[in-house]
Amino acid sequence: MSTFLKISTVVLIIIFGLGSAVFYGLMPPDLAVSPQIKWVISDVTVVNPSISRVEHQTLIIEGGRIKEIRDHADTDPKSICKGCTVIPGLIDAHVHTPPSVVVGNQELFALMYLAHGVTSVRDVGQSEPGVKDFSQDLNQGNLVGPHMYRCGPVLEGNPPAWPVARIITNGEEGQKAVEELAADDVDCIKIYNEIDAEAYKKISETAKRYNIPVIGHVPHSVRLSGVSDFEAQHMTGVPYLTRKRPPLGWDIADEDIAAMSDQELDEALNVAKQRNISFTPTLANFRLRLIASDPIVYPPTPATKVMPDFWLNSWGLVAGFPKTTREIELKLQALEPMRAIVRAANAKHIDILAGTDTLMPFVVPGDALLLEIDELKLALGRDDLALRSATSVNGNHIDPNNIGSIAVGMRADLLLLPQDPSVDVKHLRDWSFVMTKGRLYERAQLDQWIEDYRHHFHGDFYQFVLGGLIDLIMDQFSHNEA
Repeated sequence: MSTFLKISTVVLIIIFGLGSAVFYGLMPPDLAVSPQIKWVISDVTVVNPSISRVEHQTLIIEGGRIKEIRDHADTDPKSICKGCTVIPGLIDAHVHTPPSVVVGNQELFALMYLAHGVTSVRDVGQSEPGVKDFSQDLNQGNLVGPHMYRCGPVLEGNPPAWPVARIITNGEEGQKAVEELAADDVDCIKIYNEIDAEAYKKISETAKRYNIPVIGHVPHSVRLSGVSDFEAQHMTGVPYLTRKRPPLGWDIADEDIAAMSDQELDEALNVAKQRNISFTPTLANFRLRLIASDPIVYPPTPATKVMPDFWLNSWGLVAGFPKTTREIELKLQALEPMRAIVRAANAKHIDILAGTDTLMPFVVPGDALLLEIDELKLALGRDDLALRSATSVNGNHIDPNNIGSIAVGMRADLLLLPQDPSVDVKHLRDWSFVMTKGRLYERAQLDQWIEDYRHHFHGDFYQFVLGGLIDLIMDQFSHNEA
């Protein structure tokens, strides 16, 4: 081997070694996944929110599932949480997973979900193909976190409003996309604003053949009256049954929500009821965007402090938020009408799912679902109905044979609390144990891991290397946009 080749080989080895050292230095500490063993949870109150409440029960957990539910007996083992309330683990029906290039943040998001009692999430528009591998690691018990369902890439028309979407311009492409996603074992198909009527028809027909639900934004050219058996996100389509669509790139405009008459709303919801349309309103998402508008007037939630600092600088570039005084006023004016839509939809027995839209500005994983439940309480007027949205309603839409309720045969996704959150949802923040697929975690352990992760992601090395790089990219992007 020549001297040049020897030197080149040594240089490459050094570069690879340094790159590996940097990568592993950026990764957060490994967390010990709890074993999936037999558990006897004795003398608890079992609550399926707004459905049932039974005191002094014992749950037998084996193989990650609920094997038996029976009356408590004096011979049962000492309770790990005597007198506690047990509810189904919380489900977030609308999340986006950060790409792996944001090193360590997939693991951070997973931990934060679980640390807020969230045992299942549904990724409804992947940031990169690697989200599939991440979900498999979670679902196989290789990582601490919730079970993850996924839609794969968003299907969008041209021009796309979602930057990493798969562009669909006709029915044939729509059918092919669904067939490929079905072969990739997705749990849902998500469509977006600019899908046209022909493409929507083929997507819907093909998804039905594979028994895969279609969810997403009501396409503007299809309208609410043109979709069926559909989960509409953010109440898209509701103001536009007859009204002119919002500008290109917009999902829904605050002024259109605020301007809807009672008659317009009633007509839109009658269409939704007739066509089996449900809604994932993401109310907290809209309110949290005000933080990006003015963090002094609308301060971030305490959970935001766990997130790496670069999120605070980059969130505003991920999605739109009110920038002018007029836009802020319109956002504030739209909040109560949004709740009114939810209230009126529930009165017509239209399903309301709890979802957050993490990755959007200041929508912090886990924490945002608790805020969404708070918003749903305001909209629906009852704590148990708000909690039902995040448990049985979500479960029935996402995976009815496995999640959303406490029953024999269901997956052992549980939240144990000293006080009943179906009476007051504020008790959700005071849980004692969380179980996901029969793996039990104590509150103190998860709180400690959250603190360890906070220190890691705010450490000098992480801030300097990845934080500096992302801030540089964001600055360049901002200049290009200007």
